[in-house]
Amino acid sequence: MNHTPVPEQGGTSRKRQLRLILGVAGVAVVGLSWWLWSRSQPVRVAVGVDLPLVYGAAINPTDMNTAQLFREENPRSLIQLVTMFNSADAEQGPADFQVLLDQGVQFFISTQASSHAVPSIDLFVDGKALAINVSATSPRLSGRDDYFFRIIPDLVGEQRAIAAKINQLSGSSLLVIQDTRNLAYTEPALKEFLQALHKTRSWDVTIRPVRLADFDPSTAKGFRQRFDVLYILGGDFMTGIGNLAQLLHRDNPDSPIILTPWAHSPAVLENAGDARKRLLIASPYPSRSEDPRLDSYLQNYQRRFGYSPYAMGIGTRQALELLDQAFHRGHRTPAAVKRYLLSRSEHQTSFGPIRFDRTGDVEGRYHFLQSPSP
Repeated sequence: MNHTPVPEQGGTSRKRQLRLILGVAGVAVVGLSWWLWSRSQPVRVAVGVDLPLVYGAAINPTDMNTAQLFREENPRSLIQLVTMFNSADAEQGPADFQVLLDQGVQFFISTQASSHAVPSIDLFVDGKALAINVSATSPRLSGRDDYFFRIIPDLVGEQRAIAAKINQLSGSSLLVIQDTRNLAYTEPALKEFLQALHKTRSWDVTIRPVRLADFDPSTAKGFRQRFDVLYILGGDFMTGIGNLAQLLHRDNPDSPIILTPWAHSPAVLENAGDARKRLLIASPYPSRSEDPRLDSYLQNYQRRFGYSPYAMGIGTRQALELLDQAFHRGHRTPAAVKRYLLSRSEHQTSFGPIRFDRTGDVEGRYHFLQSPSP
């Protein structure tokens, strides 16, 4: 009588378990491989470049050259650079962003001034994109729980620091030249400045509204009087600020001339002529003579590109470092990068730590640079 063998149930079960384990392991390997691959893929980051006020004029290359140098010095960076052109017309600020948003760019190093950035902030409320701005100081951008970070203090801290410095100077008469082209910055800045100025001292203040982009020295007779201190409240690194400083210096040879951080550029200093020896430029960064790291970087930049960068390029470099640090830690979406930037008490950069508050703003200490190099 023949007997059919009975299969061993335990062996079949073990084979099934083995196949299941191998299958799960295969899925895990594929998943890990994809995860590692995705972490190594470049992330597009748009860096702002300002178009000139006058058609056909030269474009300032500081920020894009800054980004280029960063990539050369960091070959393992995950940043893939994209150029964002900032139109001279402030009303085009949102459209300049939208062009790249429509192309799927999610990360921006924004060089827009306050006049351009304020109309653009609604593009950064839903988490589809994140920007780190290096130049807009309007308080209308402050205290917002959005995806618009700033790497420089807002104008409240800036103007209080400038007022405190002027209150340390001798004299009683003060001329303030207010640029009317960028009122999103200069109107609240002037208000904050005057409030802080008069808290500790009484000044005889003369305010002259001027559109610096169209300034004509031949129409400047109203300035031709003596003042103990002169303050040019303007920015955008316009070369005309240097011309105006030189004109004011001619009639006020011993009077200090205060400039905002947004006038600290080689072109402004060159145009200032003899007035340079009387300039005091507010800066969130120390003098290169006081900071070996900054001096070394500026020397490398000069060797590489043959010119000295605008001061704003320092913030652009820091913003690139922050985003690259986030990408290398696996944060690849605006929401993830935002959590990363806000999760740490401070982030290290080549020029010192960055400390964001809970809404992505920073506070800073101001230095006043005397006769800086162009």
